[in-house]
Amino acid sequence: MAQEDEVSILNSLLSTYSTFITYQPLRTEVSVLDYSTLPQTAHIYEMPRRALKDPFEEAGKAVAASGGVATAVLIPGRQFDAAGTRHGQGGGWYDRFLAHVPREWLRIGFCFDDQFSPIPLSRESWDQAMDYVFVVNRKTGATTLYSSEGGLES
Repeated sequence: MAQEDEVSILNSLLSTYSTFITYQPLRTEVSVLDYSTLPQTAHIYEMPRRALKDPFEEAGKAVAASGGVATAVLIPGRQFDAAGTRHGQGGGWYDRFLAHVPREWLRIGFCFDDQFSPIPLSRESWDQAMDYVFVVNRKTGATTLYSSEGGLES
């Protein structure tokens, strides 16, 4: 599937949401806004760097920022698999954050191709799964979107 098709599918998914919880990417993380176009009228809450804030406090701020409307959380990670399993920096920051926001919120993980595992990753009871994983090839910029319910999104 061509890169623009994957980006179109991503943007189509995001178009039904009015509030977005985003992150400030580290140099090893995909910059979400390089690959997605959020609706012009979107309300965006950008979380500060994880290590600087308490995940429970940030979850409260994100819930308040959502105003109770459909919200999409855009999440980085060090490793993902097609089932939506996410491994981060090892401290559990995003797992604690996600455990305190509504499960109905759309969760999309973003990573580079060398951070994506073709085999299932181990998942602990506290791990918070993604609904989709958007993978960017570091060399070519090609993208792939995986649904945690059925593999490749088409």
